[in-house]
Amino acid sequence: MRQLPIIESEPITNPPSTDYERGKWYKRRGYLDKALESFKEAAKSDPTDNTRSGWKEIDLSWLEYGLLSMRMRAFHKSEEAFKTVLHHAGTYAQEALNHWAALLLLQGTTDEVIYEQLLAETNRFPASHAMVGRSLYYIGAYPFASLCFANQENLNPDTCIPYVSCLIMTDQLPEAIELIDSYLHGSKNSQGEQACPRAAERNHLARIRQLCEWKWEGRAPDRFIIMSELLELARTAISLGMVSVAEELLSDCSDHTDYALICFLYYEGYRGLAVSKINQLEALPLQEHGSYSMNVCFIAAESLYDQGKYDEAASLLEQLRRSYPEHTETRFGEAACYLQSALISLSSRLEEQYPSEPARKEIEQYMDSIHAALHVVESTNWHTTWSPAQRRIEGNSLTMSFLN
Repeated sequence: MRQLPIIESEPITNPPSTDYERGKWYKRRGYLDKALESFKEAAKSDPTDNTRSGWKEIDLSWLEYGLLSMRMRAFHKSEEAFKTVLHHAGTYAQEALNHWAALLLLQGTTDEVIYEQLLAETNRFPASHAMVGRSLYYIGAYPFASLCFANQENLNPDTCIPYVSCLIMTDQLPEAIELIDSYLHGSKNSQGEQACPRAAERNHLARIRQLCEWKWEGRAPDRFIIMSELLELARTAISLGMVSVAEELLSDCSDHTDYALICFLYYEGYRGLAVSKINQLEALPLQEHGSYSMNVCFIAAESLYDQGKYDEAASLLEQLRRSYPEHTETRFGEAACYLQSALISLSSRLEEQYPSEPARKEIEQYMDSIHAALHVVESTNWHTTWSPAQRRIEGNSLTMSFLN
């Protein structure tokens, strides 16, 4: 999305009394420096007790401080915040480690160095390899994540599927199949007891195994399976990088499955491919009712917005709003388009020669107000976002995922 400076033009009235809630209040309104200050004050306050529960709000404050510092490119402050949460070893330790891995990636650190640095920092944790494996998986460093998972003491529901995914992403399909079979039929937990995968996990792993067999052995899955399972197979295939498998699964089916394929691709990070498939459609399915057809139209509007074609995006979003009034993201997206168009118009007027300074100041005041309104709209997260791993698929810069 287009980057715009945040200008504090809205009056500050009646902020919450606690530092943490006040920080969130300032952040929603675009007062980022004040939000940062409030989160820092909340993070420095003493917990009511020194148990893990006592650290909960302190850790949340540090996380907010770290993420906001990251957004403002104060990377040394972010690293300090994430390390602090990690050292508390509480509920949010894994989340802090994930964000720290993403921060290092954003700064251009290689996967190998991130792997070594995170392992060194977590060596006092009993499940150090599993923790680091999850963080490396989060940023798409699959070879090193796989190394971590291979060194953990036992398989468990939180690491089995990521480990299998890493093996597939690194073209180790026989090993992935073997791991699935081992986990489903003979894995033990840390106490030596038989692991008992949940039904949803068991079904997901069975689906992954089927896809691996098809890709490795050339054995196609049963084409007479029900449509819902066919779609789920395709979604899973794309999430594992098996795009050609998903395309073959959904070939020669219907417009409905074409729309589903576009959505699966886009939401997994294959944005260019998804948009190219939209461009190949004879027309957008504006008159069709269904979640996939609506999402395809919304993706098309997001693409126009990202290209700076705000008038075209606004027109498309207006049509969607009329057809799907309950879809709030469409309303916010349309508002963002109008605000961006207004900023462009006012900016072009500033470049002209004006006879008086008051006219320029008036335009600048309007722009300040629009900037503030745009920040509020963007803070609703109406636009699709992607994880660091998904952003690496097409070699896109990670910066956008942290500054929006």
